[in-house]
Amino acid sequence: MTEDQTKYTQELLNRYNAGNCTAEEEILIETWFNAYANTIDNVEQQEDMELIGQEIWAKLPATHVSIKRKLWPRFAAAAAVILVLIGFFKLYERNSNQELQLVQNKKEQIAPGTFGATLTLANGKQIRLSQLKNGVFAEEAGVKITKTAKGELVYQVKDETSNALQTNTLTTAKGETFKVELPDGSSVWLNAASSLTYTTNLASAAIRKVKLSGEAYFKVAHDQEHPFIVTTLGHDIKVLGTEFNVSSYENDDAEITTLVQGKISMNTYRDKVILTPGEKGTVRNGSIEKATANIEAATGWKNNEFVFASQDIRSIMKLIARWYDVNIIYEGEIPSEKISGSISRFADIHSVLNILQATGTVKIKTAGSRVVVSAL
Repeated sequence: MTEDQTKYTQELLNRYNAGNCTAEEEILIETWFNAYANTIDNVEQQEDMELIGQEIWAKLPATHVSIKRKLWPRFAAAAAVILVLIGFFKLYERNSNQELQLVQNKKEQIAPGTFGATLTLANGKQIRLSQLKNGVFAEEAGVKITKTAKGELVYQVKDETSNALQTNTLTTAKGETFKVELPDGSSVWLNAASSLTYTTNLASAAIRKVKLSGEAYFKVAHDQEHPFIVTTLGHDIKVLGTEFNVSSYENDDAEITTLVQGKISMNTYRDKVILTPGEKGTVRNGSIEKATANIEAATGWKNNEFVFASQDIRSIMKLIARWYDVNIIYEGEIPSEKISGSISRFADIHSVLNILQATGTVKIKTAGSRVVVSAL
């Protein structure tokens, strides 16, 4: 390795450890580790990697990860998103006759999710936003619809006197996420396999009402005179101006609303609950249970991270299935032990699965677009 390469690598590692890497640099670091870890085939190198992993793990703040079973040291640092890349280069220096290179993972390549969505206009026309050039691409009922340079969807009111009721639906497939700024100035981040339906006259509507299926993070523009209502499968959320996350997937056993800022009212046909910041409401069969929320875990996806907070393997695999667009198959009796930790949503799927397998709770293998999880 040249002096320039060594200097660049150390700078990159320092930025990574400080949390200042770009998304592309994070992916590069995690790819390096994943590629090298899969090429270790002698016992001495494996032991070296484990010792290095233990050294790094010992230096990590306790808040980075807490997995309730002992992690295999080689992946312990990876679980904390401080991957054992330092060890990668220590081992390289000990084996200077080897050329440093990125190794193509021989396993099936399953890409992580990306930024994309489909917009359905009032006339039924569907537009794939990822394939669209930046700029204004449609006008409906006095509203201009634009794709920005950041790849986001923005509605701009052109004629405030227009009251025409035009309905749009923004839909993400598995493996997609997208952000939209609604006509009233509210921002919504849509998670994978989700849809948001709204009217283009939202800015002038007496009641600003949207419908959600799946998961979204809302930052609602404050308007004391015009309440904002989110309707899901099993409940309504009424707000004036606030930030909150709603998870309402059809195949989940509950709907969860987590309040970050402000104040909201959750309503079902049989229950009503007021949430304050740091609380969550869980809806099951029309009843709402209020509890303290883990904000980081509930909103991690919006910041492009998987954040697991005392979750079992099955609930974690649901998140992975939606983001990587894979099918999960279970074999045997899967344990219900709880796991906590975090990793980038743009990490290679094998890095994520290796971390989960390293908890010692299950065995995981991939076969095409299938992920097989089996009991030990």
